[in-house]
Amino acid sequence: MLTLSELLERQAHRRPKATVLSLKNHHTTYGELQSQVEKWASVLHSRGIRAGDPYGIILRNSPEFVITFFALARLGARAVPVNFLLKPDEIAYIFADAGVVGVVTQPSFLPNVLVAQKQLPGLRDVVVTGEGGEGGVSFNQLQEAVKPVQDLPKNTDPNAIAMIIYTSGTTGKPKGAMLSHRNFLVNVEQCAGMVRLYQKDVFLCLLPMFHSFAWTVCVLLPISLGCCIVVVESIQPFGNTVKRILRHRVTILVAVPPIYAALLRVPFWRPLKIILPLRLCISGAAPLPMTVHQKFEAKFGIPLLEGYGLTETSPVVTINPEDQRFPGSVGRPLPGVEIHIVDERGQTVPAGEVGEICVRGENVMKGYYHQDEATREAFLDDAHQWLRTGDVGYLDSSGYLYISDRKKDLIIVKGLNVYPKEVEDLLLTHPAVQEAAVVGFRHGTGDEWIKAFVTLKDGGPVDKHVLLKYCRSKLASYKCPRDLEIRPELPKNTLGKVLKRALRAENP
Repeated sequence: MLTLSELLERQAHRRPKATVLSLKNHHTTYGELQSQVEKWASVLHSRGIRAGDPYGIILRNSPEFVITFFALARLGARAVPVNFLLKPDEIAYIFADAGVVGVVTQPSFLPNVLVAQKQLPGLRDVVVTGEGGEGGVSFNQLQEAVKPVQDLPKNTDPNAIAMIIYTSGTTGKPKGAMLSHRNFLVNVEQCAGMVRLYQKDVFLCLLPMFHSFAWTVCVLLPISLGCCIVVVESIQPFGNTVKRILRHRVTILVAVPPIYAALLRVPFWRPLKIILPLRLCISGAAPLPMTVHQKFEAKFGIPLLEGYGLTETSPVVTINPEDQRFPGSVGRPLPGVEIHIVDERGQTVPAGEVGEICVRGENVMKGYYHQDEATREAFLDDAHQWLRTGDVGYLDSSGYLYISDRKKDLIIVKGLNVYPKEVEDLLLTHPAVQEAAVVGFRHGTGDEWIKAFVTLKDGGPVDKHVLLKYCRSKLASYKCPRDLEIRPELPKNTLGKVLKRALRAENP
């Protein structure tokens, strides 16, 4: 099997003058991308990056993100992408856990990186895109000054770790899912075997590249096919996204449910169907409301395929085939992916019976970085083949998967996972808070919003605005509660555990 860097090399050889990345008015060909990757790999090597080294990426969607990933893959180093919305303490925790030795970021995120660096003695290299900034060296200047490295090391092992993606668990602390070159490449092949795609297709990379769904389906998959990727730095303003779809003749749109709900609000008239280039849409990262699904297809006349996956599976597990879709289902397993539904004893249940969804395939992660116990708990078997997703659902007699419930307490905000315990733990650090419970309420777009419920110590002199401001000062914005309610007590069971289902039942 190829490695990821060899995949790009092959396409650069086959289609050197074909456009691979299109950002605003700048276009990069496969040949140019390969040349830039080789240059940046030489820079990284000259700055001490070696095989196995973890290297951080805190960037919006950009050519530099793609260049850095493939340069690291070429050297056998490990990319550690981080959500650019995270605060310094959150960045520091992930980078310390991964042992990150360097990072590439953008000027707008540099202040947070420099604050985090104070807690990270091992973070020796901070690179900033463009002409750089105070406290970081310039990406552009390093690229221009690079001298070719003779006999530059090259990773040829498809089982080497290519990326460590941090995903939160029920403990509230992020864990690093180790994904190999093989994991990604197998999942790319599996997706291509399930969806009708062509080399002439144009993909829109709207979702953030630090997200496994976007990285595999919006970057690696089109590169494996030799396609063009239209890169969008930010979804806001949303009207620009629609313009880019038309201007660049985008044929494949991959997005999360709230985006499809937003598209339903865009004025549309029948003649537009004639010029609309989109031929296929894919939804993932969060449950797609059936009403949004049906209204979207009725309005635009474009197939909308819903899939299911998780970071630990690189990430796609199932997708609805274009030719046979069933409302409410997330589709059939990809080729080479097996699904078992098991009961509490780990025994397989019959078709139609609800249980925990377990997944086996070469796309399943190698484990969590230096967390052996968490890795053991994540698998059904000692051989680490059957991954326990924590999601509840059932398979029908035709092999289609239906999701009945999600990981316990998980809240999904704009396709990003929020684990309530992380927010609860923060609230409990406030001197006035006695207890905290955080839940998510879903609205019709398929998105969720967060609400916190707290009790105070001796009726402490604090109001909800103070506590909400406290959250905003410590957490990424998407993790912050939209509302907070102070109560004299929280509903509990006989064991004293807070009954979050009772709080969810109060959905306004």
